[in-house]
Amino acid sequence: MVLKKIFNVFSRRSGASGPVLEEIPTTTRNRVFLWCNDIFSNRRSYGSDYTPRFWEEIHRFLQLRHGRVQLSDSRSGASSRADDALAFLSSCKSVEFLDFLEYMFRVECFFHVSLPENEVVAELNELLRVDNLPYHVTDFVKEQVREVMQGPPPFGGHEGTAIKTLAFPTVISRDSEVIHTQVVEPVLKLLKAPFLKSANAEYLEALEDYRKGDFGDCLTKCGSAFESVLKLICERKRWPYNQTDTAAPLVKTILGHTALENYLEPVLIIVATLRNRLSKAHGAGAQMRNVPRHLAAYALNSTAASILLLVAESGLE
Repeated sequence: MVLKKIFNVFSRRSGASGPVLEEIPTTTRNRVFLWCNDIFSNRRSYGSDYTPRFWEEIHRFLQLRHGRVQLSDSRSGASSRADDALAFLSSCKSVEFLDFLEYMFRVECFFHVSLPENEVVAELNELLRVDNLPYHVTDFVKEQVREVMQGPPPFGGHEGTAIKTLAFPTVISRDSEVIHTQVVEPVLKLLKAPFLKSANAEYLEALEDYRKGDFGDCLTKCGSAFESVLKLICERKRWPYNQTDTAAPLVKTILGHTALENYLEPVLIIVATLRNRLSKAHGAGAQMRNVPRHLAAYALNSTAASILLLVAESGLE
């Protein structure tokens, strides 16, 4: 689990070595460093200071990620692990700095931060907006489960309620501020619901494919996320459907059980149509399919808007 937290990051996910959209400026890096010290010192709540431990853990993550004992290029060596980490992060590649933005939520001492988790995520996103960077950090995805508690009596060995983390915050591309704020961000919050976790994973993969330029795969994942939501709606509402149903019959089922008019059917299945006609989900034959960026962006936004509409009309918000 520790190695997964270290290596499943922005620069490595699914071949995420493609071009970064924009350089991370020094101003943003410095603001993030100062903000991290503020968050992990707990000075807003007069809690214990975990700043030294935070930089110790970040240093260890970066050492393992890059396979280097000393991170910075200074010949004299850094005076501390914190200084070594800061020197490296001040001049590293943008993809490596974006890894750091994900690491800060995976360190063990994040448990001791007094602010609510998603408030911390929101503050980091605000810092990224200050310099108008095209990146956004997603929220934690968690679910409440019943499990046998570990440890000594009186709690150990008995069943209790626990909060399980399904997904840590990750960095995704943010192309249009208006669309992202009004469509993509709301659907990401909606998909945090535990019963939608499969669709959440597929939609996040679509966003990642878009970021690295795999627009055909982006269409495929959009279609998968949309169909997953359709099936989950039918399952939760106990409306009849088959696991083998595609988007078209699933949309018909939902339209038949809601107040939505039938003329919306072609609009709602456009994502599936794009996937079937243009994505890598089916063989291209003799003709290569080149999906342009703007069409993949349309698919992402249409998927989000359709999910929001159908979940709301089904009464599952």
